[in-house]
Amino acid sequence: MEEVIFALSSPPPPASLAMIRLDGDAAAAHLQSLVEESDRDPLPILEARIPRMLQLRWDEVAPPTPALAVLWRRGASWTGNEGVEVVLPGATPIIDGVLARLERAGARPATPGEFTRRAFVNGRIDLSSAESVAALIEAEDQAAIVAARRVLDGELAQGIRSVASSLLDVLAITEAGLDFSEQEVESPGTTGARRLLQPILLEIDQLLERRQSTEVASGLPRILLWGLPNAGKSSLLNALVQQQLAIVDSAPGTTTDAVRGVLEGSGRSLEILDLPGERWASGQIEALALERARVLIGGDDPVLWVIDASRDVIDIERERSQLPSELKHRFRPVLCQCDRTSKVPDDYLTEAYRVSSMTGEGIEMLRQELLNWGIRTPGQQRSDALRFTARQWHLVTGCRDLLAAAIDEADAGPELLVEDLKGALRRLEEVTGESTPEHVLDRIFSRFCLGK
Repeated sequence: MEEVIFALSSPPPPASLAMIRLDGDAAAAHLQSLVEESDRDPLPILEARIPRMLQLRWDEVAPPTPALAVLWRRGASWTGNEGVEVVLPGATPIIDGVLARLERAGARPATPGEFTRRAFVNGRIDLSSAESVAALIEAEDQAAIVAARRVLDGELAQGIRSVASSLLDVLAITEAGLDFSEQEVESPGTTGARRLLQPILLEIDQLLERRQSTEVASGLPRILLWGLPNAGKSSLLNALVQQQLAIVDSAPGTTTDAVRGVLEGSGRSLEILDLPGERWASGQIEALALERARVLIGGDDPVLWVIDASRDVIDIERERSQLPSELKHRFRPVLCQCDRTSKVPDDYLTEAYRVSSMTGEGIEMLRQELLNWGIRTPGQQRSDALRFTARQWHLVTGCRDLLAAAIDEADAGPELLVEDLKGALRRLEEVTGESTPEHVLDRIFSRFCLGK
């Protein structure tokens, strides 16, 4: 039996009206134990989905309070359990009295997110929809509300399941080729695997493009400048915003805290944060600044990876290998200080922007690219935008990175391909909750408010 829980599901009193939710087996019986019964009126019987006026006892001496109750039978409620929703006057003494009497009747107060967790456990919603309840509560504008609502309605889960189904098909074919090679079951091979996986990668990219970006405190989209000390980040910031905002010096480590600039053009604005270069801290204040920079990098803002073009390719590759794999999808490289003697050949990092803050080479083109890249807020511009949580975003981009690696390394053999595909599939299953560890579920639902 599912024990009965209760919670106030409306803003705290005082208010004109308030709503209390009960959920669990015998929820109606627990509520009816509070109903005032006179000699003339028999105890009212609640019928499913039919509103019923009741008189509830909330105090030993005060008269009962009127209330409107609706019963939801098991299987028909949002959680899948028997449930009752009660609307009553929102005076603090009345609410406190009713809640206290429910607890004395054997029900218990719900923990944060417990109603939503029950809906997830009972298979009424998947984990992505459950998380969107919190996102809906936290939505800062109409676009965010609409994007969160689409996830609640299951659009993200549908996209994830479509990708997962296609991945599972490729995984099954590849594993069958390994397990039954002597029985003439052929593996798709390198070319075949790439041909099968490319459409799946495209489908993930299309899903990620539907992301509704959250805005920062300034109300502007944001891009981060990140790289090693003395890579040219501060000079680049000054050149982009055409102001001397950041101190520029040949000594590494001049920037000890984030420097903010605003890039404007074509009627649009974009916030740029110049982060301190990654290094060992020389003091407590610098350590705090570096930790704050790492937190920003670990978020979901786009990142411009600033590289000194006068460095050797071997050094750049070493730095590239140390980039967290789950973040690479958000990074775009820019080769700075190209007015110096560049050691980077033209056929290396072809996707990188090449600029010189000193001569202005490539700055205007980069400025326009950044405005086009960072200004994109799908929740305002796309009619099909989805509001990802940070957890969902990192899992889906992690899946995308593993799939891209599987395509690039398909000629390494089917065994490695199978491992990459299994890792990608596990990340998708964590989004929908099919393989999410219990401690992760605890953390997700603890963010909810009571009554949700």
